[in-house]
Amino acid sequence: MLMTNFLQKRKSVRNFKNNVVPKDKLENIKLLMEEIGESESDIKFSFYENGSIVAKGLDGKAGYDGVMINAPHYIALEIKEDNAINALKCGYYLEKLNTKIVDLDVDTCWITVDQVDRDTRKNIFGEDGENINFLIAIGYGAKKKLFDPEVTSPRLKVEEIVFKDKIGIPVSIEELENYGIFDIFSSVRYAPSHKNLQPWRFVLEGHKIYAYMVKTDEDSRSFVDMGVVLFYVEEMMKSINIQNKWNISLKDDGKYYYIGSYNI
Repeated sequence: MLMTNFLQKRKSVRNFKNNVVPKDKLENIKLLMEEIGESESDIKFSFYENGSIVAKGLDGKAGYDGVMINAPHYIALEIKEDNAINALKCGYYLEKLNTKIVDLDVDTCWITVDQVDRDTRKNIFGEDGENINFLIAIGYGAKKKLFDPEVTSPRLKVEEIVFKDKIGIPVSIEELENYGIFDIFSSVRYAPSHKNLQPWRFVLEGHKIYAYMVKTDEDSRSFVDMGVVLFYVEEMMKSINIQNKWNISLKDDGKYYYIGSYNI
């Protein structure tokens, strides 16, 4: 599936069947975890095959609206040091793994556990559990009821997130189309974000894209969301034969954090 299509159709499953994922797929997922983990020393993935232990331990303490997402399996991401750069890495690599799991026809859901007390996290995940802030629940989604409504959130327009030379100066749709990147930024709007803050802003200047993040009281979560968006931009650029990586150079820039640049 094209990444632009994947992002526009991206969904989290909140109701899982009890069915476990077949062993061959679990082995593939574990290999993916190892491959990604080997490329980045500041993060570590752990797999929890017996999901009922995790779900029971986090019951009433994590999930959505106080209800824990019960799944047959969970993947935890441990970050060695809690800082902005590692938060970016967290979003980037967790979503990278997430998309590869979905490619295996397995359903997923992100779960934040940073609000769970440290003792509980240690009891569930071991001595380093206090460094685990996010989980991916994996399994197979239960069928929705026929008339269950789809939950959607309003999205900023392309011209509200992409600018020319500096934030505040509109970029023309024609210019984005000339670079072949209009569809990319149209799709990146659908990336998930905490409280639907959509903190990402981009500036097109010559053959570079500069990424910024809006400052809020939720910066710790927004850095994770920015990592997700950086991943998607890189992946979608591959569809127009651009294989570059973001050059991260985090700094305070007034109302924004400057995140980094990308060559197109």
